[in-house]
Amino acid sequence: MADNKNWIPVSLGGMLARRWLLCFTVAAAIIFGIISPAFLQVTNLLNILSNACIVGVMGVGLTCIFATGELDFSAGAQVSLASCLMAVVLGRTSFHNYAGAMLLTLLILGLVGLYNAFLHVKIGIPAFIATLGTSYLIKGAAKALTNSKNVNNLPSWPKEFTFMGQGYLFGVIPMPVVILVIVGALVLFYTEYTRAGKYLYAVGANPAACDYIGIDGKMQKVKGFVITALLCGLAGIMQGSQMNAASPALGENMFVPALTTVFLGAAYGKTGVFNVPGTLVGAVLYALINQGLLMITSELWLKNYVQGTMLLSALIMVVAIRAKERSKK
Repeated sequence: MADNKNWIPVSLGGMLARRWLLCFTVAAAIIFGIISPAFLQVTNLLNILSNACIVGVMGVGLTCIFATGELDFSAGAQVSLASCLMAVVLGRTSFHNYAGAMLLTLLILGLVGLYNAFLHVKIGIPAFIATLGTSYLIKGAAKALTNSKNVNNLPSWPKEFTFMGQGYLFGVIPMPVVILVIVGALVLFYTEYTRAGKYLYAVGANPAACDYIGIDGKMQKVKGFVITALLCGLAGIMQGSQMNAASPALGENMFVPALTTVFLGAAYGKTGVFNVPGTLVGAVLYALINQGLLMITSELWLKNYVQGTMLLSALIMVVAIRAKERSKK
């Protein structure tokens, strides 16, 4: 009995330590609701979830490349390229097949992921430098497609163009939320419950050991880059659909928020490890704080200040957690 009494608080404390990010998210929602009662209205909460979805899908993609120990600086540019591709193909050509345009866009983004992998895995350029260079190439391509201008609400766009970003499932659940849940569930299943998915984390944790036991570390990184590019492409399609427009620069503004959600997520569940559930909670927290600040103040500098503080805090937490884990070994 004594053992059981001691186990309960320790177990509860451990669970709270691993789930503090979720608790903080709920607490932040309650605080904003007290300051502004309209914040907790169902329509506003659904709006927050919708706003979290594009960053969330990006974040889930970045989680896969982070799991391998690498980083993709071109993720924001990939989002811009995808939204511009969809808008131009559907609005400025005679091709009006939405599903076909979506498949074409994802195929091109997949090739971008392969190109990033080629630069890093085959040529040997450090990933952060290779993808930084690729980001400029992608920006140039997006600007060339749109003549460096926004593409707005062309009459020839099919009705499906706005469904992914503005539609509702059963007239209640926003489609971006549905897509985020599906993407999150699929990537979570792949990374946590399949051998091939677990190899991503194995390579990130100890690439030398992977070579000894026969895991192809280079191939795992190729997979990481391609998955990231595909999900950034999907996020770009969602962004264009949500705004009923496309911009060659707008996706770049999503990179830092997505990066922040991934690092926040590493302090959730598997502390110190980039993981899908943590990324999703981080995306909701990020959107919640942005919306809350928007409702209680008009000071734009405060939003930037909070965003920077969240990113730095997340980085510090991850570094501290990993340092603590190394000291235990």
